[in-house]
Amino acid sequence: MKNKLWLVSFAGGLLCGLSWFDKATGLIIITALVPFLYILHHSVQEKVPGSLIFIRLLPGFLLFNLLTISWLRNATVAGTFYVLLANTFLMSAVFWLASVIYKRSNPFLGYTSLITFWIILEHINSKVSLLTPWLNLGNTLGNEILFIQWYDTTGVPGGSLWILLCNLSLLYIILGIKERGKLSFQRISVFIILFFLPSGISAAKFLKSEHHGSRSEFLIVQPNIDPYNEKFDGIPFDIQLSNMLKLIDDNISDSTDWAILPETAIDDPFYEEGVKDNKYYLMIDSLLACYPGLSVITGATTMRLFHHSDRDLPEHARRIDSSRVYYEVYNSAMQVNPDSDVNFYHKSKLVPGIEQKIRSLPKFVSERIIPDLGGTMTGYSPQDERTVFLHHNGISAAAPVICYESVFGEFVTEYTRKGANVLVIITNDGWWENTAGYRQHLMFARIRAIENRRPVARAANTGISCFIDTKGRILEKSGWWEEAVLTHSLELSNELSFYSQNGDFISRYISVFGVFLLIIAFIGAPLRKLRDNQKF
Repeated sequence: MKNKLWLVSFAGGLLCGLSWFDKATGLIIITALVPFLYILHHSVQEKVPGSLIFIRLLPGFLLFNLLTISWLRNATVAGTFYVLLANTFLMSAVFWLASVIYKRSNPFLGYTSLITFWIILEHINSKVSLLTPWLNLGNTLGNEILFIQWYDTTGVPGGSLWILLCNLSLLYIILGIKERGKLSFQRISVFIILFFLPSGISAAKFLKSEHHGSRSEFLIVQPNIDPYNEKFDGIPFDIQLSNMLKLIDDNISDSTDWAILPETAIDDPFYEEGVKDNKYYLMIDSLLACYPGLSVITGATTMRLFHHSDRDLPEHARRIDSSRVYYEVYNSAMQVNPDSDVNFYHKSKLVPGIEQKIRSLPKFVSERIIPDLGGTMTGYSPQDERTVFLHHNGISAAAPVICYESVFGEFVTEYTRKGANVLVIITNDGWWENTAGYRQHLMFARIRAIENRRPVARAANTGISCFIDTKGRILEKSGWWEEAVLTHSLELSNELSFYSQNGDFISRYISVFGVFLLIIAFIGAPLRKLRDNQKF
């Protein structure tokens, strides 16, 4: 049996990987963790060292990560290596820590601690810049929108909790068969309730008709410019923008309110202070002169100047040579209105190593390797607060979500609490080429729509661009790696969902509970000995 546990671990990794495969169903994840749970149970019963439990789990979690995010190698080999090792180690460590508490207390506290520490790990993933919430379990169900409508209450953490509980109940069914030789009706009933009750609530929400009222018409441009060979070193940026504006001009109607261009549509850095003299702004402004009802959102690389005498010199500001003048560089969303009003939002959730400068990196990495991966030698600077772009018609308010930011659920709720009634996601997924990466990224947009009950207009450089309604349904979409223009009238929503108001409350409450479980891990053994010595 000991040798077979390695195969069990690989089986768990394979099932987890299949649950992310877009031609399969994400519901596989409801069973995918059972092999890992079985390894934990069997190893504790064998009374093997915790280090061996950790080692038994490693192959499966490594396979899981390889099957789901190995596409990262198309953008960064070093980053892929780091993410694979970090995720594999941390996932295995959660099971190891649960085994410690299991041994020192009882099975109930052991499995409770497993659920608790896994949710805490996912919470940490969303807060620590060197980690990522990409593989948080609740994300797996992003395409199974019929089953996750209750994410508008719990968000992704609720989905992760549900998945863990369903897997644990399946483990108990299997253990019951192994111990008694027959199915336990009681244990099957627990699984049925756990699975079908939330699913039924979700189906009812999905089938319920909703009418939010006001509508705005959006036009999305997908220019399809190769980021490796054309975007940054081939076609001049003014030609790129001219082509995109022509696509708008050829497809716009009198009722179009918004035109959306993708992330870094303008990647020739310019200072925000002089934006009205900038040639790219003037090109957009010329278009708006013909369409006074239009507002344009475009991705851009922008900069700001600061002086040494400024009272609050930004943390990420960098000096220009030996002068007393400093600057910051931003991955920005820029809104241009017909009345010459210009607004900026600076991307706040930056990709570690590529967009967010890590000062401990060797110079040859930060200055030679990182820029070739789509990053900058200086790194971008983030913005502390969210910005909402208001249309001059007073009806629609857009949340400019830039690329990687759409992975973070609680982060996006900050826009809706500031009045955004539509999510505008601008991205450039071409770095990952034709892999699962851009499809997984699209899946997150569907989750954000459900969590916040906001429609989504998603503009991607190479695909997939689309419109999504408040229930996560894709209304219209482009293909991958094709020039496209999409138009759609989206029904806006101003009502805040429970999740929009409270964010990752499940993760926060469970994190507090985890402190008590850690206390049990340290004092559980002495208490057990004391209990065993009592005579009743």
